Order: sequence, then structure tokens, then C-alpha cells
Amino acid sequence: MYQDCLLKSRERRETYDAIATELCDYGLEWAGSPVDALAYKCQAGELSVYSIRYGDEVLIRPDLYEGFLLAHVSVRRGIEIESDGRVFNLPEGSVFFSAPKRSISLRWQEGCEQVIARIPYAMLKIEQRNSKLASGTKLLTHLSAPFAHHLSAVLAMARQPSEVQGFGLWQEALQKSMADFVGLSLGLGSGEKVVREHNQSSTRDRRERLEEFIETRLDRPIQLQDLERAAGLARSQLNQMTHEVFGCAPMVLVRQKRLAGVRRALEADPRQDITQLSLRFGFDHQGRFSQYYRNMFGEAPSETRARLRGLKPIPGKSG
Repeated sequence: MYQDCLLKSRERRETYDAIATELCDYGLEWAGSPVDALAYKCQAGELSVYSIRYGDEVLIRPDLYEGFLLAHVSVRRGIEIESDGRVFNLPEGSVFFSAPKRSISLRWQEGCEQVIARIPYAMLKIEQRNSKLASGTKLLTHLSAPFAHHLSAVLAMARQPSEVQGFGLWQEALQKSMADFVGLSLGLGSGEKVVREHNQSSTRDRRERLEEFIETRLDRPIQLQDLERAAGLARSQLNQMTHEVFGCAPMVLVRQKRLAGVRRALEADPRQDITQLSLRFGFDHQGRFSQYYRNMFGEAPSETRARLRGLKPIPGKSG
């Protein structure tokens, strides 16, 4: 993948031109941070695979794809994709297949890097924007790593010499099996599906979608209606699901996730200022924050920090 550099630039126009030429024309809005664009390309038979980063946060509105669909693998940071009116939040490590019929937009976080595979419809043996083709599907979490490994194998094989008799057939079979998997994920083919569309009513899928939405916004405001939208549920249904699955109300779940985020940050660097850390994760009232933290972890934030630093906590200090 990283042998053929397609683009290395700090210029917005140059970046746009290079990516538009390779994939499709698109609208591009920059957030205002410095551009640090880098793109690589590997050709594996009919598959074109790219590693792309913009550096800055960007909003991308592509034209409808002509003759292909895309597989997105979030290598670093995450993206939000709206495909035909449905919103998908894709944290680092997730995989998404997009084949929009009406519209699509993608918001990349600052510092995001994506590996994108361009898969021709011909490999799937379907017509352009086939009515049976789902417009967008997020791959179930437990299948994301196997898919990424399969894609890595396709890329590795593409770089190997093909003097060995039959080697080309092996390469083609590996590429075809990946395309078949994507097709099944998007609702094509007969027989039992390998994966199901992300918005189906299974509790597991909705739980994953809700948790991933919260995890990607621990340091940003979250309203109850945001959770309803992320889970695809009405308020009463959302409340019922979180009580059944997590044993608490939706906004209590958000608080628990934020507290867990504070604890992870302390474990990563126990020298951090607790007040600043709590504010970063949305806790404006220090007294309540300390009590919530103690109720959840059995110790005050200062005790966690002192323990991690190998120090004795100050008696009576709870923050």
C-alpha cells in the first residue's frame, strides 16, 4: 500500500484535484486547520485501494458513484457518513460499505486516515445502483478485523511476483472472495446472509451503534435526541433498551461512559489536572463529578491519580 505515493501536499486545491481524479468528483469543505494531505494507491486486479488523509477536518459530498461502491476502513480517528438520509458514526477500527442511491456526505475528523477500496459493480455481477443493493451498511464490530486482514492479504498478494504457475488465479480468487463478502454485507446473493444491515432491530446492533456514538463524543455535548437518532429508536424504546441492556437510563449511560473516559485518561497520564480533565469530559460541577466517580469506581479521582503515581492521597481530599 505505502509503496506508491499518490499525493503529498499542504495545498487544498492540489489535494482536491488528486483525489477527485482518482475516485469521483466531490464537494470539499475544510474546517480551517492546516492541510497535511497524504494518499497512497495500490491496484489489485480490478480493485483500487487507497490510503487517504487530509489532516484538517473535512466535509466531503461526493457525486453518486458510477459503476462502483466503496469499502471504508477507519485506520485512525473516525468519520460520520450520511447515506441516503441515514447517519452512521464510524470510530477508529470500523468498516463501512457505501453504495448511495440518492446522496452521500462524509465528515472526517481532524487527523483521520481511511483505507478505501473501490469495488466495481462488475465484480459483484450487478447493475448500476441495483435496487436490491443496500445504500450503506456498517460492518458488525466482530467482523471488522477479519475484513481488514482479508484486505491486507489482497494488497500483499498484489505486490508479489506472479511467475509461479497459477499464482494469478490465486490472486483473483482472493479478490473475488472479498468482493463476494461485501456483496453479501450489502444484501446481495441468495442463501443465508453473512452479515445484516446495521439498522435492523437486533438489540446487539442497536447497542453497538449507541455505544459507538457516545464513545466518539465523550468530549462533546450529547442530547437525548442525539441518542434516539443514533440508535434509531423512539424515546420510550431507547429508554427500555438501555434499562434492559445497561441497567440505567440513556443519559446515565452517557455519564458512565464519560467517567470511564476520565479514568482511562488518568491511567494514560496520571499527572493531569483533575479539574481540567473533568471539564474536558463535560462535568461542570466538581462536587457532583467526584461523587459520581466515587460511586462508580469506589475511590475519588484524586485517589486514583495518587495510586497510579505511587503516592499517598491527601486525607480528606476528594477531588
